[in-house]
Amino acid sequence: MRWNSGKTFPLFACALTCSFQNRANRNRLVQTPADCRHIIVGNRPRQPGIRRKGVVRLLDKVFVNGVNICYESVGEGFPLIAITGKDSNMDWWHPKAKAALGENRRLIMLDNRGTGRSDAPTEPYGIADMARDVIGLMDELHIEKAHVFGQSMGGMIAQEIAIEYPERVAKLVLCATTCGVRRVFPTLKMIRWLSRKQAAFSPEHTLGMLFTKDFMSANPDTPAALVERMGRLPPNPISMELHKQANRSYDSYKRLHRITAPTLIIHGQKDWVFGPKHARILNDRIADSRLVMFSHAGHGVFTQEFPAVLEQIRRFLG
Repeated sequence: MRWNSGKTFPLFACALTCSFQNRANRNRLVQTPADCRHIIVGNRPRQPGIRRKGVVRLLDKVFVNGVNICYESVGEGFPLIAITGKDSNMDWWHPKAKAALGENRRLIMLDNRGTGRSDAPTEPYGIADMARDVIGLMDELHIEKAHVFGQSMGGMIAQEIAIEYPERVAKLVLCATTCGVRRVFPTLKMIRWLSRKQAAFSPEHTLGMLFTKDFMSANPDTPAALVERMGRLPPNPISMELHKQANRSYDSYKRLHRITAPTLIIHGQKDWVFGPKHARILNDRIADSRLVMFSHAGHGVFTQEFPAVLEQIRRFLG
């Protein structure tokens, strides 16, 4: 039976301070993490940074779309914007991944609103809002066009950018993502996961979403290192719920034909969060797209199959 017919199915740290910000005559209650490190060393116009072994690095904040967004810029060249998933921040990127993705290009990562060092609004927001955050960041950094790479919820944000701002996207990489969680009937494991009660962020539970048991047994250092990075700036419960609702409500199915950028879709055959059918729908409905399915990987396919995934991305981006 095919579930991608277009029908929908119901689908069941740093210290925080509260500050009021009045922008555009609108009062907004925002949970604001402690300021991200503002590194400005040297004398580079517009894009100050610190240079180590030939690599320029900048970690800074910009105020866009009503929130402060913290970002990191590594390297030089044509820009690649990398967007993480639900509850995660840019600390989750492995240092080797940052180095590899930043080779011969400028890699820009960000903490989505509600995560890391960026502001955490308490009123509801959606994927479209987070896409506008990225566009605002591009404007502040004087970037007209970039490659865009999104994982999981980050892939939804990347789709939204490619659909609504096609002139800003050169090439699109979608990893372990979906055009809408309601487009494919969820796995039993996913239903159980969504029905559980979770009061606080749990790195251990997140590992169970990302990796197969076999992978974690064979590679214990990988999940252990990720748990350490996850624990640095865990999301607050309000932001976790807002991200969850943003995920559930997003649906780009009927707009995917508007994506004109060449698109690489990467997915794991054992992904029970967004099963393989999610990737096939994207591949079917995005005209200029190619799907690469990794047979032994789960939702954390980027990390689990890192050398092979990186090679696919390198070849695709050129």
